[in-house]
Formats: sequence, C-alpha cells, structure tokens
Amino acid sequence: MAAGPHTPPAVEPSLREAVLTLARGYDFEEGHALQDERLALRLFDELLRLGLLDLAPVPQLPSTSSPGPPAGPITARAVLSCAALLHDIGYVEGYEQHHKTAFRLILAATIPGLSSRIQALAAHVARYHRGSKPDPVAHGAFGRLSDDDQRLVMQLGAILRFADGLDRSHTDAVQDLSCQLDGSRLRVTLQPGVGDEAERWAGQKKARWFEAVFGVRVILT
Repeated sequence: MAAGPHTPPAVEPSLREAVLTLARGYDFEEGHALQDERLALRLFDELLRLGLLDLAPVPQLPSTSSPGPPAGPITARAVLSCAALLHDIGYVEGYEQHHKTAFRLILAATIPGLSSRIQALAAHVARYHRGSKPDPVAHGAFGRLSDDDQRLVMQLGAILRFADGLDRSHTDAVQDLSCQLDGSRLRVTLQPGVGDEAERWAGQKKARWFEAVFGVRVILT
C-alpha cells in the first residue's frame, strides 16, 4: 500500500474493485499504481481548490457493453482514478510502447458498470501518462473526441504524467504534497522532503506538459 495520508476515494467500491481486478489480471505493480493514483488525486484536489481546473461535467451514460448495474455518478476525478490504476498494465507486453498497449487493453476490457465513453476517457488519460502529447490530427482516436473530452484528457493526462514522475523510484518517497499559487508560479511542496531526489528530478521533467496545460511554472520544494 502507498504511504501517506488518506485520500478520499474517487469511485464507489464496486467499480474500484472491478478496475483493480482488471489490473491484477495483467500482474501490474499495485503499489506503484496506488501511489500514482493517490498523488494524482491530491494534485487534482489542489488544482480544484486553486481554481486551475476547467472541466465540463462528465455524466455517466448507460453502458451498452458492460454487464451489471451502472456505477454511481462519474466525475473527472473518477476518470483520473481509473486511469491511474490502469496506466501501466501495458507492461504485460513489455516496456516499449506500454502506454499504447494500456490504451488498447483498457478499451478492449469489460469493466462492469462503466459506460463505453467513460472507459474511453480513462484509456486516453492512461495512454498519455508518457510519450507524445495528444494530437488531434496524428492521433485519430483523440481527434474523434468532443472538444470537452479532449480538454478533459489534456488536463487529466498532464496531472497523471506529473504524478507518475513523483513516484520515480517506486518507493512511495512522497507521502503528501500541497500546492501554492503565486501568479504563474505553482509551488508544489513534497513531504517529507527527504530521500526523494529521484522524484524531484523526474517530477520536474514530467511536469513540462502540466506547465503548458495549466499555464504555470512548477517549483518543486
């Protein structure tokens, strides 16, 4: 389990268990996925508090492909949670292009109670946790999303990519984080702030897209 303070769950238990069951089927690194999820949700909550998120509502539409009753209300935060838990399942086919493999596997999966639209959004967010950034011309699936959904994938994908950098060593070195906004400078304080050199290096590197999406300069402390 990831260390650090409790982060409020983003999805109801039955849906979370369905997502974890899928991930476990691909023998994913559960500790790292849980840590990425926790840090991504902490970033999401901090950005929401600071007024930096600009997301349209994400209604849960009836599923036509997944059996079982519909899950509770699905929010952008829940999409981020699902994507974080599943982002590395592509390792089952090797490291190279594992983000694209994860995208394909998530789209092909049966996740009870999740609509095809929400599943596709989670797949896109997971796909962009590394590698190239979304391109509506070069990436056909992304280009077919609505403008609102493209904006959601951009923001959530940037958050997940940044969070992934903050667990570079896969040791849960970052137990918590907080954000302060000073003009265009976003100061992200990592706690406890010791033994996290790899996280600070990778976090700063993987924050570049995050900086472009949110119009801020990230200062890691």
